[in-house]
Amino acid sequence: MNIIQAQNEEYRDEIIALYIEAFSTGQFKQYIDQDELNQYIDGFFSDGNILLSLEKNHVIGSLLYCPLQKDALLPKSIHMNFNVESCVYVAEMMVSDLARGQGIGTQLLKTFFGTVDKIRYKDAFIRVWDKNTTALNLYKRMGFVPISTIEQTKRNADGNGTFVMQKTYLHFKLA
Repeated sequence: MNIIQAQNEEYRDEIIALYIEAFSTGQFKQYIDQDELNQYIDGFFSDGNILLSLEKNHVIGSLLYCPLQKDALLPKSIHMNFNVESCVYVAEMMVSDLARGQGIGTQLLKTFFGTVDKIRYKDAFIRVWDKNTTALNLYKRMGFVPISTIEQTKRNADGNGTFVMQKTYLHFKLA
């Protein structure tokens, strides 16, 4: 396993495929608009960072992060208690179904902590569905602390109707 920072869009299609795998199957199953997804991922190439876990030159994991101001759902409590301009947001961390349980998430987070600009960013945040106990436990083991919650409405996988996810924001002091 090799972790790199994406410097160009060489792995763009694989990142999109990993996102679709992660969020349109299993317990996280939800509707994904392809045009919105393309725009979302492209935003990380222009105003964010992408860490990739590669195996035989194929993406098996990814961590996408950007300035916290990009999070449109950020709770007021975080706005009030932190200098948002000096905070980074881990927007997505995804590992392929076939590669789960191999420590890839831990390695992606360790690489993130080792490479994130600690002069620019003093605090890191991540948001996760409260039913994703595997991810919650990983983030807590890595030093993230739950700090706030929101409700996020998602479309059902078939595109008809909606459901609500309880999301937990976790905080990590970088500096």
